[in-house]
Amino acid sequence: MSKESEIRIKNANQHNLKGINVTIPQNSFTVVTGVSGSGKSSLIFDTLFAEGQRRYVESLSAYARQFMGRMKKPAVDTIDGLCPAIAIEQKVNTQNPRSTVATSTEIYDYLKLLFARIGHTISPISGNEVNRDSVTDVFNACLKLPEAHMLLVMYPLKKY
Repeated sequence: MSKESEIRIKNANQHNLKGINVTIPQNSFTVVTGVSGSGKSSLIFDTLFAEGQRRYVESLSAYARQFMGRMKKPAVDTIDGLCPAIAIEQKVNTQNPRSTVATSTEIYDYLKLLFARIGHTISPISGNEVNRDSVTDVFNACLKLPEAHMLLVMYPLKKY
């Protein structure tokens, strides 16, 4: 990947970040994950977005800047390859502590649908793709068992 197609953050020290160096590809969908308190929001909102917004405001005329107020530079050595910054407002619109950016922007529903349609379930035991078996497939598999094997077929009985 060429240096022109990536955002490079060097020595980010915003909030709980301690000297973090990150390279993020441009023109791609990038997801930042981690445990609670690991610095995801500090990296993306308080460092990356804040610097993009600060640079945008500084590009405005002096007249326009007087209404915007001065923005503080994030605690980072350098950020290269940064495009104009767009962010979804990070606000709490639900009482659920597990609410994420994906939930609040409703993209979660679309991602869930996308992965349900294009995803493949892989067995952690065999490493093969898990497929749905028909009744006929199960019956044929039972017939292929050696005669010495015992097969127990169970069915719940309902009282009427």
